[in-house]
Amino acid sequence: MELPKIDTSNLWDKTYSILKNQIIRRQFTPNEKISIPDLADKLGVSRTPVRDALNRLEMEGLVKTVSKVGTFVVAINPQDIMDIMDTRLMLEFWVIEKLANVDPGVRQTAIANMENILLRSSQLIDADQVRDYLSADFNMAFHIEFMKIGQNQKNIDIYLKLMDYRYITMKSSIVTPDMARAAQAQHEEIIDAMKNGTIEEIRKVIRLHLEDSQNRLLKVINDHGGTI
Repeated sequence: MELPKIDTSNLWDKTYSILKNQIIRRQFTPNEKISIPDLADKLGVSRTPVRDALNRLEMEGLVKTVSKVGTFVVAINPQDIMDIMDTRLMLEFWVIEKLANVDPGVRQTAIANMENILLRSSQLIDADQVRDYLSADFNMAFHIEFMKIGQNQKNIDIYLKLMDYRYITMKSSIVTPDMARAAQAQHEEIIDAMKNGTIEEIRKVIRLHLEDSQNRLLKVINDHGGTI
């Protein structure tokens, strides 16, 4: 595997960022053992920033260290997906509870931004350009705009970290045009509920959307032998 050499400014953060990007995009395979000397050599850095990066990634649950054995890339299994979706649901329901007291301008801005995301994503989906659709990660952008309504940056940061797993599944061989179209239709239902529905109706469409996403991801994992 070829990795880019790192310049020495902000060395530790850059090492961490590169390794995290490689791991969540599955340039390292699930359960692969990571060689610190090999990484240090390929990145052109000492072993110390590599160790620091792996310690940070372990805290995020992306790698795990087995005493006297080594450090390994953590695979995603069905329970991981169910746990992630439970937390996403909790965070998005928290935003829904805030809707009644949020400044109308904040709500309208979020809806306008979400509609703009859907407009741009629909152009790629209609053209069956799934790879470009995934690269732009419109799904992430849509949900982050929704999370912004709650005006709590810490909750947004938690949500962003939860969504790391999406990069692992963001491959045209895994996400089909039908899956992209289904997500698009569900996002449209969310916007419609935000414009015209009650709090209970918004909660319902959010739940159905996340449950459908969970079921589709569980099928992907099952089709790939139980982990990704």
